[in-house]
Amino acid sequence: MYCDLRKCVLVTALATVALAACGSDSTGPSGLSGPPVLTDINGATQPSGPTGSTVVIDGQNFGTVQASATVLFSNGSGGTIPAVIASAGDWSSTFIVTTVPAGAATGPVVVTTALGKSNAITFTLTQNAAFNPSTITWTATNSLPVALSGHAAAFAELHGTTTTRAVYAIGGADNSNTPATSVYLTTVGGSGSLSSWSPTTTLPVGLAFSAAAVATPANSRVNALGFLYVIGGATDASGQPSTTVYRGTLAADGTVSSWVQTTALPVPLHSIGAVIFHGDLYVAGGSTTGNAPAGAVYRSRIDTSGTLGAWQTEAALPFPRAHAGLGAFGGYLFTFGGDSGAVAPNTGSLSASALGDVASAKIDLRTGDLTSAGWTTNPNKLKKVVTKHTAVIAGGDVLITAGLYNGASTGSTEESYAQFNSDGTVGAFNGATGSNTISSIGGGNLFNHAALGYTDGNGALHVLVVGGDDVNTPGTKHTGVFFY
Repeated sequence: MYCDLRKCVLVTALATVALAACGSDSTGPSGLSGPPVLTDINGATQPSGPTGSTVVIDGQNFGTVQASATVLFSNGSGGTIPAVIASAGDWSSTFIVTTVPAGAATGPVVVTTALGKSNAITFTLTQNAAFNPSTITWTATNSLPVALSGHAAAFAELHGTTTTRAVYAIGGADNSNTPATSVYLTTVGGSGSLSSWSPTTTLPVGLAFSAAAVATPANSRVNALGFLYVIGGATDASGQPSTTVYRGTLAADGTVSSWVQTTALPVPLHSIGAVIFHGDLYVAGGSTTGNAPAGAVYRSRIDTSGTLGAWQTEAALPFPRAHAGLGAFGGYLFTFGGDSGAVAPNTGSLSASALGDVASAKIDLRTGDLTSAGWTTNPNKLKKVVTKHTAVIAGGDVLITAGLYNGASTGSTEESYAQFNSDGTVGAFNGATGSNTISSIGGGNLFNHAALGYTDGNGALHVLVVGGDDVNTPGTKHTGVFFY
């Protein structure tokens, strides 16, 4: 009996060694080591997007090849809809790229493999906005408490016990051109109109020509309701730039409860562009010491506490520029117009160094870095060279508003727009004229204003233009706020 037991032990040991050697016992098929785990989608913990939009899923244990694994979206009635994986390279053990399938609805997204089903992350389905500035009508809403230009603006949708949709006007300068510490808050109504503006916690120092961005669980990995970032800026009327980045913590009612400094910019900058994409904050261009234009692009990963990681240097712009528009769409960064010369921020005349080009750079969705191809100048330019304008991306289009350009004193090209293509280019720019302009309803011909896209309580997309200087009488700031 003793010998039989020894034989059994020996046979069992040999079998275990054999199984371990082939790897099928411990790792499962396709390199799996256990059920899949979802970390975030699109760099966010509360992701959203319309049908057909790109979805990037981060996690682990997806398998080195897709095989029979699937990504499942909710169909809104208790069932699921599989997402299509376009190519083998879009699936790895820690990273999946797909698109929101037709018929998907708001609900859980899961990944299934041969070893089980992942945890679920709720994905909110949004609607593609109809956007055609040639047929829109601007509407005046509640004005700013004071006339401002060179201010930053941002929109936050905060999902607490109830949902608050807040718009912020940050810093800027009044008719004296002295940078302000004020931060004003308004909330969005059901039809897109704004409530009266009210002050919230002021900035630690006066800043004008800063950039602003908001991180929430819908666009980043933060575990709070939201954070408002104020990036760089001018600390005096002449354009002395700053490296400081302030982070404001947002309360459920939209107020800023406090400001702290987070990771400073590598160099002092004002009149820069900033955008958050898949949980990373990108900063491009701007003016540095002596108002000299900069061409550098930087990226910082936002962690769960809202702290910015170390700034990474990305592929530089085709050439330096400040006072340009910056945005992200379809996995690309875009920059629009601006000025390649050393221009004081409050100057109200068009310089010979203003630009009309559009450039784009593809983002590596795995790392967040810009790809090695860098920036490409698009074949289609803006309708005119323009600077100190705004660029708002909405509904697959970009809207360029006001600024300094040839004919700005008459509002001849106040609005222009173009549609994005899937290859990182834009179509030809068209103009909105006549009754489709802000100047036509008494808003003046603006530059150094602020603009943003936002959604109302019914889920409809709007564009907002806030304050600004006057092309016809530079130094005369505006309080007007307009939306459509």
